[in-house]
Amino acid sequence: MKKSFGLLIAIISIVLFGCATTSNISVAPSEIEYKEISGKNYFSSRDSELYSSQKGYKITDVFILGADKRNENGTTEALLKLAIDKSAWGDNVRYVYATDFIKNIAETDPTWGDRVDAVANNEKYNGHYIVYAYGRTEGNFLDGYITKVIIYNIEGVPTQEQIDSDKAAAEAERIAKEEAEEKAKAEKYAKLNAAGKALANGYTYHGVEEVEKNCKLFANGALESGHAYYISGFVVKYGGSMAKIEYGDGFFFSSQSNAVYVDYVNQKVKGEVVEAGVTNLFGQTIETPITVIVAGGKGVTKIPVVLGIIEEK
Repeated sequence: MKKSFGLLIAIISIVLFGCATTSNISVAPSEIEYKEISGKNYFSSRDSELYSSQKGYKITDVFILGADKRNENGTTEALLKLAIDKSAWGDNVRYVYATDFIKNIAETDPTWGDRVDAVANNEKYNGHYIVYAYGRTEGNFLDGYITKVIIYNIEGVPTQEQIDSDKAAAEAERIAKEEAEEKAKAEKYAKLNAAGKALANGYTYHGVEEVEKNCKLFANGALESGHAYYISGFVVKYGGSMAKIEYGDGFFFSSQSNAVYVDYVNQKVKGEVVEAGVTNLFGQTIETPITVIVAGGKGVTKIPVVLGIIEEK
């Protein structure tokens, strides 16, 4: 709802308190036998068909989408917007008269509209309301007749205690989910770092927690001698003599750094890196980003040295 339903109900009720409304139905709404019908069946039928032989219906699985007011022959009428789909529009939406219902709810349950607002996007409630509605035929032989559908009652709007309880449960679930994700992340990092430290034996190790900084240092030739770094997005270039860092997801968005000369701790590691990072398919060379441990170079050139591959599982 774009507007606050509770505020709209309040405005409508203020207007209606100054208007006297009466119903000329032959049977009081409380005495009508309401036939149960699913919202799907109700909204797929015309009012004239529904109320030709039945005075009232107990409509299940209904969405409340809003409220409005209308002036008819000098009288202000309140209407509720009902549907069986939250995104319904056109003929799939019904504006049902609710003047007496709004007046009564404003007096007996003033927070009703605010609670409807609070669960407007909650599938547990909205879409599962039970609406009691009855039909009244108005008009005459010369001008024709119309069936006016009026709300008698609505069931299923949660109490404030239910709303508060749901919020508390949702918050507890969110916290538990975050804690589980953090635990899984910590366990994953621990495994990756254990493998990384094994390759970086004898070096000051910069692990997966520092990966973004590590990649930036590598791409800009700023790795320190005596230090080893966890590097992801490592793309083998020119047969393994150089490498780039790939950023992004590799599908919808990706970019690569400038190429950096690299060396390898031995030929076995170079073979493993080339094997994992380069694939030839139908004459095309496919370069796959991999994760490696890289040590800062020594001497004048300070060319980084790849110590080994990390398999991320």
